[in-house]
Amino acid sequence: MKKYLKIFGVFLAVISITSYYSCETTELDLISDPNNLPLEAANPDLLLNGVQTAFADLIQSLGTAASEVSRLEYMYGRNYQNAYSPAYFNSEWRMAYVGVLKNIRVMAPIAEAKNLKKHTAMGQVMEAYTMVTLVDMFGDVPYSEAIDPANLNPKLDSGAEIYTKALTLLDQAIVNFNATTTVVPATDFYYNRNWTKWVKLANTIKMKIYLQRRKVDNTAIASFNAIVTAGSFMVAGDDFEFNWGTSNSNPDSRHPNYSLNYTPSGDNGGYEANWLMNVMKNGKSIRDPRMRYYFYRQVSVVVQNEQDTRCSVEPIPAHYFTGGHTYCIIANDQGYWGRDHGSNEGIPNDRAKRTATGLYPAGGRFDGNNAAPIASLTLGARGNGITPILLVSTVDFWRAEAALSPGGTGDARALMLAGIQKSFTKVRGFISRDATAVLAFVPALGDDTIYMNEAGVAYDASPVKMNVVIKEMFVTLYGNGIDAYNAYRRTGYPLDMQPNVDPLPGGYIRSFFYPASEVSTNASVAQKSGVTTRVFWDNNPTTGFPVGN
Repeated sequence: MKKYLKIFGVFLAVISITSYYSCETTELDLISDPNNLPLEAANPDLLLNGVQTAFADLIQSLGTAASEVSRLEYMYGRNYQNAYSPAYFNSEWRMAYVGVLKNIRVMAPIAEAKNLKKHTAMGQVMEAYTMVTLVDMFGDVPYSEAIDPANLNPKLDSGAEIYTKALTLLDQAIVNFNATTTVVPATDFYYNRNWTKWVKLANTIKMKIYLQRRKVDNTAIASFNAIVTAGSFMVAGDDFEFNWGTSNSNPDSRHPNYSLNYTPSGDNGGYEANWLMNVMKNGKSIRDPRMRYYFYRQVSVVVQNEQDTRCSVEPIPAHYFTGGHTYCIIANDQGYWGRDHGSNEGIPNDRAKRTATGLYPAGGRFDGNNAAPIASLTLGARGNGITPILLVSTVDFWRAEAALSPGGTGDARALMLAGIQKSFTKVRGFISRDATAVLAFVPALGDDTIYMNEAGVAYDASPVKMNVVIKEMFVTLYGNGIDAYNAYRRTGYPLDMQPNVDPLPGGYIRSFFYPASEVSTNASVAQKSGVTTRVFWDNNPTTGFPVGN
C-alpha cells in the first residue's frame, strides 16, 4: 500500500538561492534583486543538504515498494499487472529528478568554481546510487538528456549504459574525496564528514553494480573480487543510513513508517507481511532474536472471525495448501496480526489490533509483551529510526553469493554467518533508543548462537545453498527491500516465498510501469505494455520465474 512520502529537499534548489542571500544584507542599493539571483549565487551547502534529504526520502519510498513485492512488507493486489498503477511513482520520479539530480546539477558548477571537492564527490555518489536504483526499478530511464531545460523530451538511456556511467561517477567521486580542499560541507547526514567511509561506500556501490550484472557480464565477479582483495569496502561501523528525528511538527522529521503506525487511532500504516513474520516466528527452533525489534504487537492473539479476519473462516487456497504456505494467520501466532501477499480484503476496524512496525528500523516500540494498543504519538523511540540504505551485513551476503557464483572465491557459509551476526548486532543496538523498553524481554545472546548454528546446519544440508544464503539475507533487509527485490529477480531465491493469494496473478513484476507523469509529458517515453519487462541484467526466463509467484 502507498506509504507517506516526506519531502524535505525537492525545492531547496530554489529556496537556497533566495533565503541565504536575502538574510545577508539590508543594503538598498543592491545591483541584483535578492529574490531573482542567478543560479551561481546559490549556497552549495544548502543545495547539498537538499540532495541528502531528498535522496533519503527517495530510497525510503522506493524501498517500501520493493519490500512489498519481496514479501518483507504486505502487498495489496491480487494481480501484478494492476498492483502498482502508472501514477503510483509520480512523486518518487519527481524526487529523483528534481530533488536529487537537479540540485546536483545546480550545485556542480558552483562547487567546481570554488574547489569544493567533497561537495562534488558526495553528489556524485548519490547520483550514481540514484540512477542505478531507477534502472533496477524501472529499466531504461532518462539520464544523458535529463535535467536539461532546453529539452522537454529527454530520451531513455539503456540501463547497461547508465550502470557503466555510474561506475565512472564513483571513480570520479573517489578521486574527489581524496583531493585536498580547504572547505568541506557544513553538514553530512550520513558519515559526519568521514571521507574514508565515503570512499569505502563508493567502492561498495561498485561491488553492488558488478554483482547485479554478473549474469550478463563475464568479468563482473572478477571485478567484484578485485575490490574485496584491495580491501577498501564497507566493514563494521560503515553502514550507509539516514537517521530520522523525533519532531512531529511541520516538517515532520520522524521515520515515515512511525508517522503512519503510531497515531492516537492506532496503526494507520497498513499491515505487516505474514511471510516474514512466519519465517521469523517459526523458521527456527526459537523465535528470531530480531523479531521483538522488528514488530510491535498490539494484541496477544489474532481474533479469528468474519469481521476482523475474514480469511480465517474461508478455505485455504489450493496452491497455498499444496505448497505448505502460511495462510491468514501464522502458526503459534501470539498476536502477530498481518496479511498475506496480494490479499485485497477490505479494511476492518482493526487499527488497534494489527501488528505495527517496531523499534528497528522505524524508531517504534520494542515488543516487551506489552500487548497494548497504540494510542500515542510518543511511544518507543518516537520515530528516531533509520532508513538502512546499504548495510555491512548486506555486503557479507553479497560476498557469499559471489562465492557461490562461477568464478567466485571465499567461504560462502562463513560469510553468510558473518552477515547474520552483523545484523543481530545492528538490531540489538537499537534498544538504547527506546527509553521505555522492558529489558527483561530482550532476547538472550544465547539465542543468537542457537539461530546461527541452525542456519549453518541448514546451509550444510541444503542441496541449493544459494537458497539458504538469500533467504537469510532477506530477513536482514527489513526496512529497505531494494536489494531483496534485486536478489529475487537475479537468483530466483528464496524458493519458499509465499505466493500471491490469487492462483493466477499474472507474471511477476520484473520492472515497474513508468510514472504516468513522465509518460504524459515526455514524448520520448512510451509506457510499457506490462510489468514483465525485464531490466537489462535480468536474463532469467521470461515466464515461470521466480518460482511460485
